[in-house]
Amino acid sequence: MFTESSTKCRGQGRALMSLLIVLLVVGCSSGDRKGLRGTITLDGEPLSDGSIAFRPQRGTSGPTAGAKIVDGEFVVKDDGGTFMGHFDVHITASRKTGRQVENTLTGTMVDEYESIIPERYNRQTELKVEVTDEKNEFHFELKSE
Repeated sequence: MFTESSTKCRGQGRALMSLLIVLLVVGCSSGDRKGLRGTITLDGEPLSDGSIAFRPQRGTSGPTAGAKIVDGEFVVKDDGGTFMGHFDVHITASRKTGRQVENTLTGTMVDEYESIIPERYNRQTELKVEVTDEKNEFHFELKSE
């Protein structure tokens, strides 16, 4: 048996739940994401190609964002960007070694590649940025030694 007060509480509970859902949807919309852009050099020369990833540090919410590096530049559009906060930056690039190695899945010979970016810029990155509500343009000057 329902009383008037229990029906009123259910109605208030539904209204509160609806409000929370709306706040979550609005708070996580792509409008909160920030575009990122910048340049990357290796030993003073633009990095011809590679990839860059921005991974949230502990305490920063939101997605990882990334982009291809082309002729030393990268662009992450707003809809694929990050939320504001602190991020570790991981930069990778590779080149052919000139050797062939066996592909363990197919048994065929394929080009061998090696990383040209030191681990201190990717797996053990020292690169950190803060994404803000302002223009988020970053310039990374990497050294191979």
